[in-house]
Amino acid sequence: MADIELHPGTPSCDVATLNRLARQQELGVAMARALIYDEICQAVPLSQDDSDVLIRMYLEQQGIDPNNADAHQTFLQVKGWSSEDLGYISSRWERIERFQNQIFAEEVERQFLSRKLAHDQVTYSMIRVRDGDLAFELHQRLLDEEASFADLAGKYSDGAERDSEGICGPVPFDQAHATVVEKLRGCKEGELLEPFFLVDIWLILRLERWQGARLDDAMRSTMLEELFDQWVDQRITTLTEGRTPDPLPTHLLKRV
Repeated sequence: MADIELHPGTPSCDVATLNRLARQQELGVAMARALIYDEICQAVPLSQDDSDVLIRMYLEQQGIDPNNADAHQTFLQVKGWSSEDLGYISSRWERIERFQNQIFAEEVERQFLSRKLAHDQVTYSMIRVRDGDLAFELHQRLLDEEASFADLAGKYSDGAERDSEGICGPVPFDQAHATVVEKLRGCKEGELLEPFFLVDIWLILRLERWQGARLDDAMRSTMLEELFDQWVDQRITTLTEGRTPDPLPTHLLKRV
């Protein structure tokens, strides 16, 4: 029976033992992820120039002078790696990133629009009180500018916002209470809402700022990572359930 080597040239266990450990130590997900990443690395091409640059960068990160052939060779011997192993490991994340960018780029805008509300952020001021008459009294005092929102929140609010001068956020819209979101959705910045009753308490709200998410470079990168992670998770589930995943969409990859 074939031996499994944790260090090249040094047998550690046989296949049956590895399979048992995968089950009993719940390594299936990690192994499935490794198989998927390897499949991607094998499929994504790199030019020789790109590979050479990545090898140099990797060696420098390991404190090895890439121009020192002896140090380079000693490093490989200590690791038990071949030159092919070094090329693979140094380019692994570059290949995965290229796969992510090339396969999911066209889906980014659709993903962003479908989840834009989750990325929009809102900052608002809030006062919560149990007494409805008090709620309307405080609202009138705010309208008449007899007191600031911060002062009234600090003195009267029953929630944690009394310690933040009434300020809540910025928070993603999908993390705020649905009724609060609905009330604030059509407001202008600085608009004060009339008191309303919610579950068991009266609320006074004022919209401070609505930060609409934009599909800039940072957001695009986030969307790409989300799409890729979703795809990987689905593929892991397929593998760990003993099913055969669909072939990689290699037709979308750019040729070198």
